[in-house]
Amino acid sequence: MRKGKPNDPLRRERILRAALEVIGSQGVHATSYRGVAARAGVPLGSMTYYFPDLETLIVSAFETLGDELEPRYTAPLRAARDTTDAVEVLVAATCGATSPSREDIRLYTEIYHYGARSPRVAGLLRDFQEAALVILREQFPDGAARAVDALMWGWWTYRSFHDAPLDEDVVRRAYRSIVDEFAS
Repeated sequence: MRKGKPNDPLRRERILRAALEVIGSQGVHATSYRGVAARAGVPLGSMTYYFPDLETLIVSAFETLGDELEPRYTAPLRAARDTTDAVEVLVAATCGATSPSREDIRLYTEIYHYGARSPRVAGLLRDFQEAALVILREQFPDGAARAVDALMWGWWTYRSFHDAPLDEDVVRRAYRSIVDEFAS
């Protein structure tokens, strides 16, 4: 029996980070122990030590996204003085300075697709969405918060398939329309 410190105390985290990189670049369908081990720079045999099957690895990788999926607009939205400021925060989170990269969007899309088939990942997605709605409800009524959240995900999906940047004015007007509709 071996005593002392493990050879690589951060190996599990490296494997999870590598799994997210593989999923983001190649998709869940192309994710394999071998590919993740190569990306993480770990022996193939260590994969099953930490993750007894590929499903566990994929779900564990998605679980690590919890902090990363916290809405990028959390602090600015909480600091918004009114709905006009709040809409500007949403525009920035959709297509401006705080918006996700195309690589992030691809990863988000993969988790959504996988969640349609995995009850564990579907539960994670519900938790992520509810956390976003809690923040949005601080500025908007429930209906507006849900519509804004859905529209934001729709804009991000659109961005993943189109090279041209979104028109900020169109995005702003769409959010403003939702907010105004639910304010009445």
